[in-house]
This record gives sequence, C-alpha cells and structure tokens, in this order.
Amino acid sequence: MAAGTVTLTVLGARGSMPVSGENYLQFGGNTSCYLLRQGQHALFLDAGTGLMHAPDLEGDIHILLTHTHIDHILGLPMYRALLQEGRTVHIYAMPHASGSVQEQLQRLIAPPLWPVTLSEYPSDIHLHDLTQPFSSGPFAIDWIPSHHPGGSLIYGIRCGEKRIVYATDYSHQGDSAAGLIAFSRDADLLLYDAQYTVELFENRPGFGHSTAEMGRMVQQKAHVKQLLLVHHDPGSTDAMLQRREQALGVTYAREGVLITL
Repeated sequence: MAAGTVTLTVLGARGSMPVSGENYLQFGGNTSCYLLRQGQHALFLDAGTGLMHAPDLEGDIHILLTHTHIDHILGLPMYRALLQEGRTVHIYAMPHASGSVQEQLQRLIAPPLWPVTLSEYPSDIHLHDLTQPFSSGPFAIDWIPSHHPGGSLIYGIRCGEKRIVYATDYSHQGDSAAGLIAFSRDADLLLYDAQYTVELFENRPGFGHSTAEMGRMVQQKAHVKQLLLVHHDPGSTDAMLQRREQALGVTYAREGVLITL
C-alpha cells in the first residue's frame, strides 16, 4: 500500500446499543468506531464497542467523538491503550451544556458506574474541548453541528487530496440537509446515518437518525464519490440490511471492512 494512501476500517457500525447473535454476523454488532490511517498516522472516529477490537498502534492515539451518548463511548473504558503506561491518548469532543469533555466522560468512567476514573488510568490522557478546526498529523479536521438530541458534530476530515465526511446521529429536518450537502460537496467518502427505514423515521420524530434514501439524496446533490451507510438499528438483522441494499442500491457498513481512498 502506498505511503500516502488513506484507508478507513469499520470497527463498529451498530447504533444505539451493541448486539450479538447469529442474525448479526455479516454487518456486526459493535457500536460506532472507525479507524482512519495514512502511513503511521491514525485517527479514530468515535469510541463505541468497536474500539475494543482496534489493532495495536504505535505512537500517540487520537480519538474524535461526535458526542458522548453511551453507544459512542462504551469502548473507551476497556480500550487497551488506556491501560498501558507510557501511552498518550488524545480525546476530542465538543463542550456541552452539561460540561466539558472531562465532565461528560466522568459521568460514565467513574464510580459507581465504573471502578476507576480516567485520571487513574496508567496512560497519559489529554481531553480536548473543540472550539475551532485543528489538525492531527496529516488529518485536517473541521465540523458543523448535527441535528440530534443533546447535540452532535458532523466531521469533515481532509488528508491530502482526500476528504471524508462523518455524518452519524443526524436527522434531516426541514431544509437542514442544505447545510450537510454544502459541507459534503465533492467528498470522497460520506459515512451517513441510515438507522431507520422511512416508516421508522416517520414513527420516531425527534430521535435524531436518518434513512438510506436521504443519504443517497445527499450523495447525489453533493457529488460525493462514495456513500457508506452507518449506525444500523439494533433490530436490523443481516437479512434486513441485505434486502435494503438490494432494493435501494446502497451499501451498509460491514464490520471489519477496509476501504481504500
């Protein structure tokens, strides 16, 4: 693989809650986590249970959180790098009405819900409240706000000539798609929340998720080269997702798949 090649590995694409069993083998049951790599540089998108299955990486670890709902951070407490003395881990997320990134994470990673706090891990953990675009190695990162209960971020990551947009936990409301279309213009890859069928979307107003049909519309209007549907509903089995792929001509993320950009 060329040194400048950008890859994305799907470590977990399930939404809301991890699932397991024979009906979830093809697309996987781990919650949101994706690994972007260029050479020795790596960047995680979210820290769901898929993070527990990440490959061993050298150097500092960088993790972007779209938000701190539990399915997007459930892999953090058991992530191997946090347990290794001498490792440096950077975690980035938006400050919230409920507090800083540290205050948000310590609601889960602290007694009584967890036996230790983040400060008690042997690794060197740096928590960053996002206020402006920044860079992590070769990755230049910006964002726009999403439409999701409690707030979330839609990330744009540029690496050389490639641009990836990560739009999970997003609900199209009124003309809100115009902002996402502009943000995604000419992207190489769009990861788009398609947790719901059209019927489920209509029955769950305000839940903060979207549909495959809307993702395809955003892709077409923004001239995105590749669309990958993510954040699969816990109730969506392999057979159900396969049927939607065939009917709509789309691709749902499969755990373990590596995409080369």
